[in-house]
Amino acid sequence: MPVKIPPKKGLSLGVVGFITAFGIAAFITEQELLLVWIIGIALGFVLYRSGICFASAFRDIFLFRDFSMARVVIILIAISFVGIVIIQAFDTSGGFLEWVYPVGFHTAVGGVLFGFGMVLAGGCASGTLQRIGEGFILFWAVILGITAGSVLGVYHFSWWKNNFFSIDAVFLPDFIGWIPSIVLTLALLGGLNLLAMGIEKRNNSKNGLTEKDLAEKEVKSNG
Repeated sequence: MPVKIPPKKGLSLGVVGFITAFGIAAFITEQELLLVWIIGIALGFVLYRSGICFASAFRDIFLFRDFSMARVVIILIAISFVGIVIIQAFDTSGGFLEWVYPVGFHTAVGGVLFGFGMVLAGGCASGTLQRIGEGFILFWAVILGITAGSVLGVYHFSWWKNNFFSIDAVFLPDFIGWIPSIVLTLALLGGLNLLAMGIEKRNNSKNGLTEKDLAEKEVKSNG
């Protein structure tokens, strides 16, 4: 008697098979792609299990006075910063400096547009990919919008750059050295985290929430 596979399970097996086949093809074509494949799977798993979303980090501060996701993002930035510093310490080509761009009016316009977009769409780029992986069909339209906006931004970037003022890129270690730059950056991030914790604690006290209530809320939010 043939074994019947439920549709959802069959779809999951199909996705796993596709991902595995892609990894094998990447290894055969170029072994460096295998590392990218592994990192992509690891990042996807972490995003799915943690629910990290930059849109939620900024939106929740103003709509719900909730700083929990903002603190997660601050810690994430701190960890990423340490990792990038380690990579730069062993980088002799100076390739990382090519990604330090000038800022100007175009940066502010892009930030405002992206901020409005991610709040209205209900997710940032990583959050959108996460929702697509969870099966939310609507977010396919969101990712198409992100792609279209990125293409238009690249196409018009030179116009914005040439017609509006900008400030030359600042690479902090060139001015104050590596050690002071690392200490200053981590101190700034730590200060922001402490500030967020203080505001959140004050808001919880006003709302009469205890540590037990917050723990129960965290468990429910994580499923």
